[in-house]
Amino acid sequence: MINTLSLISGGIDSAVSSYIILKEKFNVDFIHFDNQPLADKASLEKTKKLIKILAKQFKKKFKLYIVPHGKNHQELLTKTNFRYHCVLCRRLMYRIAERIAEKENYQYLITGENLGQVASQTLNNLAAETYNLKITILRPLLCYDKEEIIKLAKKIGTFEKSIQPGMCCNAVPKNPVTKAKIKNVKEQEKNLKTDKIIKQSIKNTKIIEIK
Repeated sequence: MINTLSLISGGIDSAVSSYIILKEKFNVDFIHFDNQPLADKASLEKTKKLIKILAKQFKKKFKLYIVPHGKNHQELLTKTNFRYHCVLCRRLMYRIAERIAEKENYQYLITGENLGQVASQTLNNLAAETYNLKITILRPLLCYDKEEIIKLAKKIGTFEKSIQPGMCCNAVPKNPVTKAKIKNVKEQEKNLKTDKIIKQSIKNTKIIEIK
Protein backbone atom coordinates (compact mmCIF):
# COMPACT_ATOMS: atom_id res chain seq x y z
CA MET A 1 0.00 0.00 0.00
CA ILE A 2 1.22 3.49 -0.85
CA ASN A 3 1.53 5.83 2.13
CA THR A 4 1.06 9.55 1.56
CA LEU A 5 1.21 12.66 3.73
CA SER A 6 -1.16 15.46 2.77
CA LEU A 7 -0.43 19.10 3.54
CA ILE A 8 -3.79 20.42 4.69
CA SER A 9 -4.99 23.88 5.67
CA GLY A 10 -8.50 24.97 6.56
CA GLY A 11 -9.14 26.07 2.97
CA ILE A 12 -10.99 24.54 0.03
CA ASP A 13 -8.23 23.05 -2.11
CA SER A 14 -6.26 20.77 0.21
CA ALA A 15 -9.32 18.87 1.43
CA VAL A 16 -10.36 18.22 -2.18
CA SER A 17 -6.88 17.07 -3.24
CA SER A 18 -6.80 14.69 -0.26
CA TYR A 19 -10.20 13.29 -1.26
CA ILE A 20 -8.97 12.57 -4.79
CA ILE A 21 -5.96 10.62 -3.49
CA LEU A 22 -8.12 8.73 -1.00
CA LYS A 23 -10.40 7.73 -3.89
CA GLU A 24 -7.34 6.13 -5.51
CA LYS A 25 -7.07 3.83 -2.46
CA PHE A 26 -3.81 5.35 -1.18
CA ASN A 27 -3.18 5.51 2.55
CA VAL A 28 -3.36 9.17 3.60
CA ASP A 29 -2.37 10.97 6.77
CA PHE A 30 -2.24 14.72 7.25
CA ILE A 31 0.15 17.48 8.24
CA HIS A 32 -0.98 20.98 9.22
CA PHE A 33 1.29 23.98 9.71
CA ASP A 34 -0.14 26.00 12.56
CA ASN A 35 0.68 29.66 11.91
CA GLN A 36 -0.41 31.03 15.28
CA PRO A 37 0.04 33.83 16.32
CA LEU A 38 0.09 35.02 12.68
CA ALA A 39 -3.19 33.16 12.21
CA ASP A 40 -6.10 32.42 14.48
CA LYS A 41 -7.02 29.14 16.13
CA ALA A 42 -9.99 28.73 13.77
CA SER A 43 -7.76 27.52 10.94
CA LEU A 44 -6.55 24.52 12.95
CA GLU A 45 -10.06 23.74 14.18
CA LYS A 46 -11.44 23.89 10.62
CA THR A 47 -8.68 21.55 9.51
CA LYS A 48 -9.63 18.98 12.14
CA LYS A 49 -13.29 19.18 11.10
CA LEU A 50 -12.43 18.75 7.42
CA ILE A 51 -10.43 15.62 8.24
CA LYS A 52 -13.39 14.32 10.25
CA ILE A 53 -15.60 14.72 7.17
CA LEU A 54 -13.15 12.65 5.13
CA ALA A 55 -12.80 10.10 7.95
CA LYS A 56 -16.55 9.59 7.99
CA GLN A 57 -16.79 9.24 4.19
CA PHE A 58 -13.95 6.75 3.90
CA LYS A 59 -14.58 5.01 7.24
CA LYS A 60 -10.98 5.57 8.25
CA LYS A 61 -9.01 7.12 11.06
CA PHE A 62 -6.16 9.46 10.24
CA LYS A 63 -3.05 10.81 11.92
CA LEU A 64 -2.68 14.58 11.95
CA TYR A 65 0.78 16.05 12.46
CA ILE A 66 0.46 19.60 13.82
CA VAL A 67 3.64 21.59 13.19
CA PRO A 68 4.12 24.90 15.07
CA HIS A 69 5.03 27.29 12.25
CA GLY A 70 4.47 30.76 13.73
CA LYS A 71 8.06 31.17 14.97
CA ASN A 72 9.33 30.10 11.56
CA HIS A 73 7.42 33.00 10.03
CA GLN A 74 9.07 35.35 12.52
CA GLU A 75 12.50 34.11 11.44
CA LEU A 76 11.64 34.77 7.81
CA LEU A 77 10.17 38.19 8.57
CA THR A 78 13.28 39.37 10.41
CA LYS A 79 16.01 37.78 8.29
CA THR A 80 14.83 37.66 4.66
CA ASN A 81 13.40 39.88 1.94
CA PHE A 82 9.64 40.10 2.51
CA ARG A 83 8.89 39.70 -1.20
CA TYR A 84 10.25 36.15 -0.95
CA HIS A 85 8.26 35.30 2.17
CA CYS A 86 5.71 32.93 0.61
CA VAL A 87 8.32 31.05 -1.43
CA LEU A 88 10.65 30.63 1.55
CA CYS A 89 7.76 29.66 3.80
CA ARG A 90 6.62 26.96 1.36
CA ARG A 91 10.19 25.66 1.11
CA LEU A 92 10.34 25.28 4.89
CA MET A 93 6.98 23.52 4.94
CA TYR A 94 8.06 21.08 2.24
CA ARG A 95 11.36 20.34 3.93
CA ILE A 96 9.76 19.76 7.32
CA ALA A 97 7.10 17.53 5.75
CA GLU A 98 9.78 15.65 3.81
CA ARG A 99 11.74 14.89 7.00
CA ILE A 100 8.61 13.67 8.77
CA ALA A 101 7.64 11.58 5.74
CA GLU A 102 11.09 10.01 5.65
CA LYS A 103 10.97 9.23 9.37
CA GLU A 104 7.40 7.85 9.32
CA ASN A 105 7.59 5.94 6.01
CA TYR A 106 5.42 8.10 3.73
CA GLN A 107 6.44 7.83 0.09
CA TYR A 108 4.70 10.94 -1.29
CA LEU A 109 3.50 14.37 -0.24
CA ILE A 110 0.13 15.68 -1.42
CA THR A 111 -0.75 19.34 -1.88
CA GLY A 112 -3.78 21.27 -3.08
CA GLU A 113 -1.68 23.55 -5.26
CA ASN A 114 -3.35 24.91 -8.35
CA LEU A 115 -1.17 26.41 -11.07
CA GLY A 116 -1.07 30.20 -10.95
CA GLN A 117 -3.94 30.56 -8.48
CA VAL A 118 -1.77 32.51 -6.02
CA ALA A 119 1.73 33.94 -6.17
CA SER A 120 3.41 30.94 -4.55
CA GLN A 121 1.97 28.67 -7.25
CA THR A 122 3.46 30.08 -10.45
CA LEU A 123 5.67 27.67 -12.38
CA ASN A 124 8.83 29.54 -11.40
CA ASN A 125 7.89 29.63 -7.74
CA LEU A 126 6.87 25.97 -7.62
CA ALA A 127 10.27 25.07 -9.06
CA ALA A 128 12.09 27.25 -6.51
CA GLU A 129 10.01 25.95 -3.61
CA THR A 130 10.76 22.30 -4.38
CA TYR A 131 14.42 22.72 -5.32
CA ASN A 132 16.55 19.94 -3.76
CA LEU A 133 13.59 17.97 -2.41
CA LYS A 134 13.97 14.22 -2.75
CA ILE A 135 10.37 13.23 -2.08
CA THR A 136 7.81 13.28 -4.91
CA ILE A 137 4.90 15.72 -4.57
CA LEU A 138 1.47 14.78 -5.92
CA ARG A 139 -0.66 17.75 -7.03
CA PRO A 140 -4.04 16.36 -8.14
CA LEU A 141 -5.56 19.84 -8.59
CA LEU A 142 -2.70 21.39 -10.55
CA CYS A 143 -4.68 22.06 -13.74
CA TYR A 144 -8.19 22.37 -12.28
CA ASP A 145 -9.89 25.75 -12.44
CA LYS A 146 -11.38 27.22 -9.28
CA GLU A 147 -14.98 26.46 -10.24
CA GLU A 148 -14.14 22.78 -10.75
CA ILE A 149 -12.55 22.64 -7.31
CA ILE A 150 -15.51 24.36 -5.65
CA LYS A 151 -17.95 22.03 -7.40
CA LEU A 152 -16.08 18.99 -6.11
CA ALA A 153 -15.80 20.47 -2.60
CA LYS A 154 -19.58 20.90 -2.52
CA LYS A 155 -20.08 17.35 -3.79
CA ILE A 156 -17.91 15.79 -1.05
CA GLY A 157 -19.30 18.01 1.71
CA THR A 158 -16.20 20.03 2.63
CA PHE A 159 -17.07 23.36 1.00
CA GLU A 160 -19.28 24.86 3.72
CA LYS A 161 -16.73 24.04 6.40
CA SER A 162 -13.83 25.40 4.33
CA ILE A 163 -15.42 28.82 3.82
CA GLN A 164 -16.18 29.40 7.48
CA PRO A 165 -14.24 32.30 9.03
CA GLY A 166 -10.63 31.59 9.86
CA MET A 167 -7.40 33.39 9.08
CA CYS A 168 -4.73 31.06 7.73
CA CYS A 169 -1.82 33.55 7.65
CA ASN A 170 -1.46 37.33 7.63
CA ALA A 171 2.20 37.42 6.57
CA VAL A 172 1.50 37.71 2.85
CA PRO A 173 3.41 40.47 0.99
CA LYS A 174 1.55 42.98 -1.17
CA ASN A 175 3.99 42.47 -4.01
CA PRO A 176 5.32 38.93 -3.71
CA VAL A 177 7.94 37.64 -6.11
CA THR A 178 6.22 35.60 -8.84
CA LYS A 179 9.27 34.50 -10.86
CA ALA A 180 11.64 33.38 -8.14
CA LYS A 181 15.07 32.24 -9.27
CA ILE A 182 16.69 29.41 -7.37
CA LYS A 183 19.97 31.33 -6.99
CA ASN A 184 18.10 34.23 -5.32
CA VAL A 185 16.20 31.88 -3.02
CA LYS A 186 19.46 30.21 -1.98
CA GLU A 187 20.92 33.65 -1.29
CA GLN A 188 17.98 34.49 1.00
CA GLU A 189 18.35 31.20 2.84
CA LYS A 190 21.94 32.00 3.76
CA ASN A 191 20.45 34.28 6.43
CA LEU A 192 18.60 31.37 8.04
CA LYS A 193 19.70 28.46 10.20
CA THR A 194 17.44 26.23 8.16
CA ASP A 195 18.46 22.86 9.57
CA LYS A 196 17.99 24.12 13.13
CA ILE A 197 14.54 25.49 12.25
CA ILE A 198 13.50 22.17 10.71
CA LYS A 199 14.77 20.09 13.64
CA GLN A 200 13.05 22.36 16.18
CA SER A 201 9.78 22.27 14.24
CA ILE A 202 9.80 18.47 14.11
CA LYS A 203 10.70 18.23 17.79
CA ASN A 204 7.67 20.36 18.70
CA THR A 205 5.24 18.65 16.31
CA LYS A 206 2.17 17.11 17.94
CA ILE A 207 0.43 14.03 16.57
CA ILE A 208 -3.28 13.39 17.11
CA GLU A 209 -5.71 10.83 15.74
CA ILE A 210 -8.91 11.88 14.01
CA LYS A 211 -11.79 9.54 13.27
